[in-house]
Amino acid sequence: MFTAKKNRRALMGIFIADSFSKTTAIFGKVLTDSGWTPVALYFLTLIVVSIFLAVHELIVHGGDAHRWSIGRKDIMGIALTTLMGGVLSPILFFTGMMYSSASEAILVTSLLPFFIVCFAVLLLGERFTKPMILGGALLVAGTLVLVWQDFLLAEIHRGIPLLLGSSVTGALTTTLHKKYISHPHLDSVVFLRVLLSLVTVGIWMLLTERASFGMLLQPQNIWVLFGMSVLGFLLPFFLYFRSLQQVSTMEAGVMVAAGPAVGVLMAAGFLGEQVLPMQLLSLAFAVAGILVINVPLTKKRIMPSRPMELGPLSR
Repeated sequence: MFTAKKNRRALMGIFIADSFSKTTAIFGKVLTDSGWTPVALYFLTLIVVSIFLAVHELIVHGGDAHRWSIGRKDIMGIALTTLMGGVLSPILFFTGMMYSSASEAILVTSLLPFFIVCFAVLLLGERFTKPMILGGALLVAGTLVLVWQDFLLAEIHRGIPLLLGSSVTGALTTTLHKKYISHPHLDSVVFLRVLLSLVTVGIWMLLTERASFGMLLQPQNIWVLFGMSVLGFLLPFFLYFRSLQQVSTMEAGVMVAAGPAVGVLMAAGFLGEQVLPMQLLSLAFAVAGILVINVPLTKKRIMPSRPMELGPLSR
């Protein structure tokens, strides 16, 4: 049984991790507006993340060979989650950032818990419960409120479907991870997935935008990109899933519900984005939906809300 102090520390870790995961939209907006292509900025992010994770593996685990004995089913799971969460989801996200504001990106991707629940029911044999249905309805309502005026005018910009695609592929990452990967050393699995993503995105760049390699030799806003790699990817990875092991899903759900609000406030403060009344209403639906939907699912005990930048570790 954890003490109250440890419990508070874990909850604060979840809050900090989820809040910092929202900076990906803010950093991504700055970088795409300054001329970075989505593939190039994600490729350089993967380089930074790979270096940090490699050092972590060497220092913490050394040369433990047992961590790398991976079964056939794990290999399939790693391949599928690399494609979905390591390649498609982030590239769709950063491409969507070229056409959307950071606030819009944060609000649209708040649908992620709804998609995770749906895929868990479809692929993992879970069952819908009343909180899942109500929470999902609130999250969908939040997105509809955000795009309703544009929908009536038939002017929905292409960023919205790209961001929705990012959430769908991110949710599939969690579901496929739970379905296929049973390897006990999941941080090593994530490290391997990052390396495979780096190779895949590198080949993508070589085939489709070879000129972007020139940006890597003389990168602009390198400190912004480094900040996104550390604050948006690495810090949530280390803080969130370790803290989640020490608290209940309901407690964690209360903390992550504040994430969209913190993200929108940061977008307004750092980027000067105006928060429109419909965005505030969308935010209210998103916060309420996240509070309601975060209940442990019956079999796999998946936590619906999670930062997806490096994929799931546990729960």
